Amino acid sequence: MTLVTVVIPCHNCEKWIARAVNSVLAQTHQQFNIILVENNSTDSTLQVLKQLEEEHPGVIRVYIETKKGACAARNLGISKATGEWVQLLDADDELLPQKIEKQLALAQSQQADVVIGNYVRYNQTITGETYKVKILADKDPWAGLIKSKLGITSANLWRRESLLKVNGLDEAKPSSQEYDLMFRLLQAGAVFTVSDAFDTIIYKQPESVSKTSDAAKTTRILLGRYNLRIEILKALQEKGLLKHAYKQELYKALYAILMSVSEVDMPLFKEKMREFNFKELGLKNRLRIYQHFIQYNPKRKYSRSNLLLNLTEFNFFALKHIHLLKY
Repeated sequence: MTLVTVVIPCHNCEKWIARAVNSVLAQTHQQFNIILVENNSTDSTLQVLKQLEEEHPGVIRVYIETKKGACAARNLGISKATGEWVQLLDADDELLPQKIEKQLALAQSQQADVVIGNYVRYNQTITGETYKVKILADKDPWAGLIKSKLGITSANLWRRESLLKVNGLDEAKPSSQEYDLMFRLLQAGAVFTVSDAFDTIIYKQPESVSKTSDAAKTTRILLGRYNLRIEILKALQEKGLLKHAYKQELYKALYAILMSVSEVDMPLFKEKMREFNFKELGLKNRLRIYQHFIQYNPKRKYSRSNLLLNLTEFNFFALKHIHLLKY
């Protein structure tokens, strides 16, 4: 049986790490080991991890990474992994029982290096409401990369050798680290395949860019997303793969990111808007992106409330930001 190493970065996760670990222990594919990487927690996470290690000797190993960030913790776990395949799992997510078994079978039948998974995400609004969304991956890896529809860290399965070949995750990236990783894997010739199953549950807190009042940090996060699309654009141009559909999706993604940039750095928004002729998107596409920006603006409180409150707030935000459409 193929050995899979599950790597879980752990930062202040004492309340939910057991759920993630138990979802691994319940896998139908039982040839696995688990690496828990403690990463600068200020609660009792380390004690909880040590207890889990004691309860499952030979299955769970605990390591400590002092460099801050989930990427550093994941990279340490990847370096310590002994499995041919790596399952990266966030401490607050969980896997359904057949996740690894089904994705391994698909990887072997398709001779793939990365298996992309669909997933179910539970979103939490700033008012504390929770709602469920199913996220479907794109079958075209380049299109999925552009549109952020190529799975997510916990939903995918990774061949360890391929991860090591591209030096793992880039710890210097401020955001979109797993998409940067997949971009580099695609450039290195890795074979991607997509699983049709929804075997991963993601628990998402309100958007990180809305939880911080640090405008500089928010800008760095958004620029990370923006710059990745610029790198993809250049790579597709160099490879002669920049077909019209890819270019349109790239422009849509860049335009949408800049809408969010406008809320924290208007001069930067104007500067970046001058770099591309976004009118190529056409008014219809620009209006759709603007509508999505307003509808899902993280500052909105009533987007999931009754129709009257939702519509009133939507109209207020739409009028407040209407000037953005002139750029």
